[in-house]
Amino acid sequence: MKRFSHISYVFALVFGVGAVTTQAQVLGPDDDGPISKQSRIYQNNRVIEFPHPREIDQMFSTRHWEQINVREKANHHLYYPVMPLPDRKSLFDVLVDGIMNEGTIMEVFADDRFEIPYTPEEIQRNVMTIDTFFNPDDPFVIDFIDTITVTAKDVLYYRVKSDWYFDKKRGQMENYIIGIAPIVMNPKTKDIYPLFWVWFPDARYALSTSIVFNRQNNAARLNFDEVFKMRMFDAIIIKEDNVYDRAIADYKRRNALDQLLESKRIKENLRHFENDLWEF
Repeated sequence: MKRFSHISYVFALVFGVGAVTTQAQVLGPDDDGPISKQSRIYQNNRVIEFPHPREIDQMFSTRHWEQINVREKANHHLYYPVMPLPDRKSLFDVLVDGIMNEGTIMEVFADDRFEIPYTPEEIQRNVMTIDTFFNPDDPFVIDFIDTITVTAKDVLYYRVKSDWYFDKKRGQMENYIIGIAPIVMNPKTKDIYPLFWVWFPDARYALSTSIVFNRQNNAARLNFDEVFKMRMFDAIIIKEDNVYDRAIADYKRRNALDQLLESKRIKENLRHFENDLWEF
């Protein structure tokens, strides 16, 4: 009888603790589900530490320029939402807000060599253009002023400049992203051009504090820094560092299929190089 009472007490204690835990998880409507908002969103907001290999440990290195097509389904988490939501924003809005509003991104340039710096005011003029229309009968009278703003929906691609290197001490190939640029289509002129280049290490804090939708598991929220670290996107190589400093499109001019096959060949060469190092 005493043994039965002891077992009943243990079950009551376990289920009582479980009930208290369940009640503690649902804090209120602001938490939007059974998991508290703070633990769900902010627990992984940190900049991932990169390994610091010595120069003597880098036995191989190559530089790639890649293009991410945000219209592809595999890259939709970088494109959407085109209008910011309370809990997440698109990559474009994260970059622009970090440059113009939050001041967390300072190293912004006009080129991928990071030689022509941009000021926040210049970025403002690139993002927002003001057109003034004068009266045809009186050129000194303004009819109306039109503001043209480049937004997240105008992004077509992202270009990523990165280095691949083999760390012989750790025994693996690593990717280090140097810069990223949104390629946009101007809403008025329909021109396609890179809006600006961001030195990626300077943007990592802003990226690590912004949530990305995870289609595999909504409970495991990711941030943009983790997405780029784990290379959770689909991209094609448009240029490999070479003696002529030319892109793939400069020497594969016949059609887009040849350019795509050349991009695949460069990827396969990189993969085969890493695999061949493990042959005995």
